[in-house]
Amino acid sequence: MKNSIRVVISAPSGAGKTTIINRLLEKNNNFRFSVSTTTRKPRRGEINGESYIFVTDDEFRNMIRNDDFIEWAEVHGHFYGTTKKEIDRIEEGGHIPIFDVDVQGGRALRKKLDNGVFIFIIPPSIEILEKRLRNRKTDSEKNIRLRLKNAIKELKEFDIYDYIIINDQIDDAVYRLESIVAAEQCKKERIRSIISTFGGEDDNTT
Repeated sequence: MKNSIRVVISAPSGAGKTTIINRLLEKNNNFRFSVSTTTRKPRRGEINGESYIFVTDDEFRNMIRNDDFIEWAEVHGHFYGTTKKEIDRIEEGGHIPIFDVDVQGGRALRKKLDNGVFIFIIPPSIEILEKRLRNRKTDSEKNIRLRLKNAIKELKEFDIYDYIIINDQIDDAVYRLESIVAAEQCKKERIRSIISTFGGEDDNTT
Protein backbone atom coordinates (compact mmCIF):
# COMPACT_ATOMS: atom_id res chain seq x y z
CA MET A 1 0.00 0.00 0.00
CA LYS A 2 1.47 3.32 -1.09
CA ASN A 3 1.95 5.72 1.79
CA SER A 4 -0.31 8.78 1.65
CA ILE A 5 0.49 10.30 5.05
CA ARG A 6 2.51 13.47 5.53
CA VAL A 7 3.15 14.38 9.16
CA VAL A 8 3.52 18.04 10.12
CA ILE A 9 4.73 18.76 13.66
CA SER A 10 4.92 22.12 15.42
CA ALA A 11 5.53 23.18 19.01
CA PRO A 12 6.56 26.17 21.09
CA SER A 13 10.29 26.41 21.75
CA GLY A 14 11.19 24.13 24.65
CA ALA A 15 8.19 21.80 24.32
CA GLY A 16 10.42 18.90 23.25
CA LYS A 17 9.51 18.63 19.57
CA THR A 18 13.04 17.91 18.33
CA THR A 19 13.62 15.22 20.97
CA ILE A 20 10.32 13.51 20.13
CA ILE A 21 11.05 13.54 16.39
CA ASN A 22 14.57 12.18 16.91
CA ARG A 23 13.29 9.38 19.17
CA LEU A 24 10.67 8.46 16.58
CA LEU A 25 13.23 8.36 13.76
CA GLU A 26 15.53 6.18 15.87
CA LYS A 27 12.90 3.55 16.66
CA ASN A 28 10.71 3.55 13.54
CA ASN A 29 12.22 3.13 10.08
CA ASN A 30 8.95 4.06 8.34
CA PHE A 31 9.62 7.78 8.86
CA ARG A 32 12.08 10.19 7.28
CA PHE A 33 12.83 13.76 8.30
CA SER A 34 12.04 16.40 5.67
CA VAL A 35 15.16 18.56 5.51
CA SER A 36 14.34 22.25 5.15
CA THR A 37 16.30 24.70 3.03
CA THR A 38 17.57 27.86 4.73
CA THR A 39 19.73 30.90 4.13
CA ARG A 40 21.02 31.14 7.70
CA LYS A 41 24.53 30.02 8.56
CA PRO A 42 25.10 26.53 10.00
CA ARG A 43 25.34 26.31 13.77
CA ARG A 44 27.88 24.16 15.57
CA GLY A 45 27.23 20.47 14.90
CA GLU A 46 24.80 21.04 12.02
CA ILE A 47 25.48 19.08 8.84
CA ASN A 48 24.51 20.34 5.40
CA GLY A 49 21.91 18.03 3.89
CA GLU A 50 20.97 16.50 7.26
CA SER A 51 20.15 19.35 9.63
CA TYR A 52 19.29 21.80 6.86
CA ILE A 53 20.16 22.41 3.23
CA PHE A 54 22.15 25.65 3.46
CA VAL A 55 21.98 28.04 0.48
CA THR A 56 22.69 31.69 -0.24
CA ASP A 57 20.00 34.37 -0.44
CA ASP A 58 20.37 34.48 -4.23
CA GLU A 59 20.02 30.71 -4.51
CA PHE A 60 16.90 30.75 -2.34
CA ARG A 61 15.33 33.55 -4.36
CA ASN A 62 16.01 31.64 -7.56
CA MET A 63 14.29 28.61 -6.04
CA ILE A 64 11.26 30.79 -5.25
CA ARG A 65 11.15 32.00 -8.86
CA ASN A 66 11.41 28.39 -10.07
CA ASP A 67 8.46 27.37 -7.86
CA ASP A 68 10.65 24.80 -6.05
CA PHE A 69 8.97 25.28 -2.65
CA ILE A 70 5.69 23.96 -1.36
CA GLU A 71 6.04 26.57 1.41
CA TRP A 72 8.59 29.15 2.46
CA ALA A 73 8.84 32.00 4.94
CA GLU A 74 11.20 34.65 6.23
CA VAL A 75 11.91 34.26 9.94
CA HIS A 76 14.23 36.59 11.90
CA GLY A 77 15.87 37.81 8.69
CA HIS A 78 16.50 34.38 7.18
CA PHE A 79 14.57 32.33 4.65
CA TYR A 80 13.30 28.82 5.37
CA GLY A 81 11.43 26.55 2.98
CA THR A 82 10.24 23.03 2.19
CA THR A 83 11.01 21.88 -1.35
CA LYS A 84 8.76 19.68 -3.45
CA LYS A 85 11.89 17.71 -4.38
CA GLU A 86 12.52 16.81 -0.73
CA ILE A 87 9.00 15.42 -0.34
CA ASP A 88 9.39 13.38 -3.54
CA ARG A 89 12.73 11.99 -2.31
CA ILE A 90 11.17 10.64 0.87
CA GLU A 91 7.98 9.28 -0.66
CA GLU A 92 9.72 7.62 -3.60
CA GLY A 93 11.60 5.60 -1.00
CA GLY A 94 8.28 4.45 0.48
CA HIS A 95 8.67 6.44 3.69
CA ILE A 96 6.51 8.89 5.64
CA PRO A 97 7.85 12.47 5.60
CA ILE A 98 7.95 14.40 8.86
CA PHE A 99 7.95 18.18 8.70
CA ASP A 100 9.36 20.13 11.64
CA VAL A 101 7.94 23.63 11.21
CA ASP A 102 6.87 26.59 13.30
CA VAL A 103 3.25 27.73 13.46
CA GLN A 104 3.77 30.01 10.45
CA GLY A 105 5.03 27.04 8.43
CA GLY A 106 2.21 24.86 9.71
CA ARG A 107 -0.35 27.40 8.54
CA ALA A 108 1.25 27.54 5.08
CA LEU A 109 1.43 23.75 4.75
CA ARG A 110 -2.20 23.40 5.84
CA LYS A 111 -3.19 25.34 2.71
CA LYS A 112 -0.92 23.50 0.27
CA LEU A 113 -0.08 20.02 1.53
CA ASP A 114 -2.22 17.08 0.45
CA ASN A 115 -2.80 14.23 2.94
CA GLY A 116 -1.27 16.19 5.80
CA VAL A 117 -1.67 15.12 9.42
CA PHE A 118 -1.04 18.17 11.61
CA ILE A 119 0.19 17.60 15.17
CA PHE A 120 0.89 20.24 17.82
CA ILE A 121 3.14 19.35 20.76
CA ILE A 122 2.64 21.35 23.94
CA PRO A 123 4.12 21.30 27.46
CA PRO A 124 1.96 20.31 30.46
CA SER A 125 1.98 23.94 31.63
CA ILE A 126 3.65 27.26 30.94
CA GLU A 127 5.50 26.89 34.27
CA ILE A 128 7.03 23.59 33.15
CA LEU A 129 7.95 25.12 29.81
CA GLU A 130 9.79 27.92 31.62
CA LYS A 131 11.61 25.37 33.78
CA ARG A 132 12.70 23.41 30.70
CA LEU A 133 13.97 26.54 28.99
CA ARG A 134 15.98 27.50 32.04
CA ASN A 135 17.39 23.99 32.46
CA ARG A 136 18.82 24.12 28.94
CA LYS A 137 21.12 26.93 30.12
CA THR A 138 21.52 28.17 26.53
CA ASP A 139 19.45 31.36 26.63
CA SER A 140 19.76 34.70 28.33
CA GLU A 141 16.99 35.91 30.62
CA LYS A 142 15.82 38.22 27.83
CA ASN A 143 15.61 35.33 25.35
CA ILE A 144 13.76 33.13 27.83
CA ARG A 145 11.14 35.83 28.37
CA LEU A 146 10.83 36.27 24.60
CA ARG A 147 10.44 32.52 24.03
CA LEU A 148 7.73 32.33 26.70
CA LYS A 149 5.90 35.28 25.17
CA ASN A 150 6.07 33.66 21.72
CA ALA A 151 4.95 30.32 23.17
CA ILE A 152 1.77 31.86 24.56
CA LYS A 153 1.02 33.38 21.14
CA GLU A 154 1.70 30.06 19.36
CA LEU A 155 -0.47 28.08 21.75
CA LYS A 156 -3.44 30.19 20.65
CA GLU A 157 -2.97 28.76 17.13
CA PHE A 158 -3.83 25.20 18.17
CA ASP A 159 -6.91 25.12 15.91
CA ILE A 160 -4.61 24.81 12.88
CA TYR A 161 -3.77 21.28 14.03
CA ASP A 162 -5.64 17.97 13.98
CA TYR A 163 -4.09 16.55 17.14
CA ILE A 164 -2.53 17.88 20.33
CA ILE A 165 0.13 15.89 22.20
CA ILE A 166 0.93 16.97 25.77
CA ASN A 167 4.62 16.19 26.25
CA ASP A 168 4.78 15.15 29.88
CA GLN A 169 6.95 12.06 29.32
CA ILE A 170 8.96 11.64 26.11
CA ASP A 171 8.24 7.92 25.65
CA ASP A 172 4.50 8.49 26.07
CA ALA A 173 4.58 11.37 23.59
CA VAL A 174 6.40 9.24 20.98
CA TYR A 175 3.86 6.44 21.51
CA ARG A 176 0.97 8.86 20.97
CA LEU A 177 2.60 10.19 17.82
CA GLU A 178 2.98 6.69 16.38
CA SER A 179 -0.60 5.85 17.37
CA ILE A 180 -1.96 8.93 15.61
CA VAL A 181 -0.20 8.00 12.37
CA ALA A 182 -1.34 4.36 12.61
CA ALA A 183 -4.95 5.45 13.11
CA GLU A 184 -4.76 7.91 10.22
CA GLN A 185 -3.49 5.16 7.91
CA CYS A 186 -6.57 3.09 8.74
CA LYS A 187 -9.10 5.79 7.84
CA LYS A 188 -11.57 4.57 5.24
CA GLU A 189 -10.81 7.54 3.00
CA ARG A 190 -7.23 6.31 2.68
CA ILE A 191 -8.22 2.65 2.20
CA ARG A 192 -11.09 3.19 -0.25
CA SER A 193 -8.87 2.86 -3.33
CA ILE A 194 -7.56 -0.47 -2.05
CA ILE A 195 -11.08 -1.80 -1.45
CA SER A 196 -12.11 -0.77 -4.96
CA THR A 197 -9.54 -3.18 -6.41
CA PHE A 198 -11.36 -6.12 -4.80
CA GLY A 199 -14.19 -5.75 -7.31
CA GLY A 200 -16.89 -6.38 -4.74
CA GLU A 201 -18.10 -2.96 -3.64
CA ASP A 202 -21.50 -3.38 -5.33
CA ASP A 203 -21.92 -7.04 -4.40
CA ASN A 204 -24.72 -7.37 -1.84
CA THR A 205 -24.39 -11.09 -1.48
CA THR A 206 -23.24 -12.59 1.83
